[in-house]
Amino acid sequence: MDHGCGVFPQQCEGMTLRKRPTEYLKQIYVDSLVFTPEALRHLAAVMGSSHIMIGTDNPIPWTEGGTNPVQPVDHILNTPGFTDAQRIEMLGGNACKWLGIPT
Repeated sequence: MDHGCGVFPQQCEGMTLRKRPTEYLKQIYVDSLVFTPEALRHLAAVMGSSHIMIGTDNPIPWTEGGTNPVQPVDHILNTPGFTDAQRIEMLGGNACKWLGIPT
């Protein structure tokens, strides 16, 4: 994202950004339901596990049927490369922090 304005400056004309586009990512939280372990690891690499919350996409039945249904909790627990602390963040810690709920 940061590279875009350098490559295509005409696309960014008239925009006044106070910080780099990737810095704005630190202000938002995202859903963990990205379907593959590779996608979840990439999401964590870009956003940081401290900005990912467990997602179900309910009522859309992504987690049912199909050839490879994704169960939201299992998806986080079974994706290699995360520490227990990162899994706790994604499975509820981040939501508690964002909502102001003591843990």
